[in-house]
Amino acid sequence: MGKIIESIRSAYAARADDASARPTVSFEFFPAKTNAEGGLSNAVDLIKLIREEHGDYFCIACAGYAEVHTESWNHPDLPPSNEARALDLQRLKAKQDAGADFIITQFFFDVDNMIQWISDCKDAGITIPILPGYLPIQNYSSFCKFTSWCKTRVPEKVLTALDAIKNDDAAVRRYGTQLAVETCRRLLAAGVNSLHFYTMNLATTVTQVLEGLQLLPARNQRELPWQSTLQRSTVEGEQVRPIFWSNRQASYIARTAAWDEFPNGRWGDRTSPAYGELSEYYLAFKRPKLQRTELWGTPQTEEDVWNVFVRFIDGHVKQLPWCEQALSLESAAIRENLQWLNSNGFLTINSQPRVNGAPSSDPSVGWGGDDGVVFQKAYVEFFVAPEKIAHLVKVMRRDYPQLSFHALNRRGDEHRNTPLHSVTAVTWGVFPGIEIVQPTVVDSDSFAAWKDEAFELWQTQWASAYPEGSCSREVIQHIYDSYFLVNIVDNDYANDDSDIFSIFTRIITEAMDKEELRTRVLELEARREKMFDTLASFQSLQKDLNGELRAAHSELAGVRGENLQLKEKVRQLEAQLALASL
Repeated sequence: MGKIIESIRSAYAARADDASARPTVSFEFFPAKTNAEGGLSNAVDLIKLIREEHGDYFCIACAGYAEVHTESWNHPDLPPSNEARALDLQRLKAKQDAGADFIITQFFFDVDNMIQWISDCKDAGITIPILPGYLPIQNYSSFCKFTSWCKTRVPEKVLTALDAIKNDDAAVRRYGTQLAVETCRRLLAAGVNSLHFYTMNLATTVTQVLEGLQLLPARNQRELPWQSTLQRSTVEGEQVRPIFWSNRQASYIARTAAWDEFPNGRWGDRTSPAYGELSEYYLAFKRPKLQRTELWGTPQTEEDVWNVFVRFIDGHVKQLPWCEQALSLESAAIRENLQWLNSNGFLTINSQPRVNGAPSSDPSVGWGGDDGVVFQKAYVEFFVAPEKIAHLVKVMRRDYPQLSFHALNRRGDEHRNTPLHSVTAVTWGVFPGIEIVQPTVVDSDSFAAWKDEAFELWQTQWASAYPEGSCSREVIQHIYDSYFLVNIVDNDYANDDSDIFSIFTRIITEAMDKEELRTRVLELEARREKMFDTLASFQSLQKDLNGELRAAHSELAGVRGENLQLKEKVRQLEAQLALASL
């Protein structure tokens, strides 16, 4: 801790000469230590330590929870009790008393609750500034993930509005901006003097919110006559800029400014601060051990772990460390393939089917708004044992030239058939009047970075749920130590006969003995019979519907005939009345 504090002090030494510019450091959670010197188990202890060691040298921010910290909830699925709320306020008051200078809240969507909570804080004797933390809705997927992780209360009208536009990324962002402006206006009108935005390194929406609140200056002073897109270094990122825009810097920036508009793919622009899906695994420490063992059980063998993945694919397990939500709609088309892969030790954590020119409004694979056409290369990412990876690589190199692959274990041992620093587009869309939008890519450099995080989740989220020395912990540790993380891309997206899963079928069946092959054949026959039964049911249903439709048409024809007869009688009566009046 001393080294950390000293490093921070050194980093701000130049600014510390000005008493009005004290370096600001935000701390909230440090895991408890178990060594002989003791440790820090909560934020109050950390704040006290900083004040005891360094006085007022640091400005300290602490976290506040308007909806109560999830660890204080009486039950993971029930709202916190009044006693839990009171205890949470006492803990926040303790942070203030320990020396915290101000409070930043966890993100929220229930503005009425936030305003009431700020009032409750004042009643509890909390006098330091409170900055409501707001997370603008950038896309529907990340909204669902974050609200699920943090048990965030979301007003019903917000859920209804988002559900209607969840497949239109552009509409979701527009609504998110509008909602943020309305929320912040209410807070400011209620007397809140400061706001905190969680940008997730995507500043566009926050800038629009500030413009909507009229909090931006009318003119912005540029540091340079042009700026590199998304603040990328000219050395590490923007190495080439087309000569055609040498004198049109604003045009070039405008063309590239939207690269982060829809950051919902596996990997986006590798130099963007927000590429790829928002995993944010560090939030998951709030999930208690008991809940994790209820989710994943206590595996005694590797096959037990495989079964957890199978149960996730079929919906019985609700989440995995790498997958905080259920399987997406687009994966329904490949669900059975994924089940078979996982049951044979290919533990999938990411996948997408091949898509060749689907409407952008398609509820399963569409994105980016209406009137567009979207494309996808088939993709699958998985963990696998080293003995399987050797066979897979051998067969792929020899017989599957259309497949790109990259495999890494936690130590960095590597297998690949792609060049160094390669980038492969796997998702893109074509929309009227604009260039190709948001290509999602598999980037080998980014995959190497993701590998570290993906393997870490085996330990921090799964193994840590079990006691030291337990069989379950040793099984997870073995997978962490030995397995490879692999991604495979099928580049033949325009070929209807191309199947990314055919190589797995070959690998798995080649390793089977006669009895296992017989069992597999019987499974396929049973599935085939089930498909025929389903088809027969649909045909029977179609026949019944056709019969009902014919009957309805006949009934409608009869009604139309009766209607014509009535009209004729009305005309006759009108004629008789006209004659009688003469």
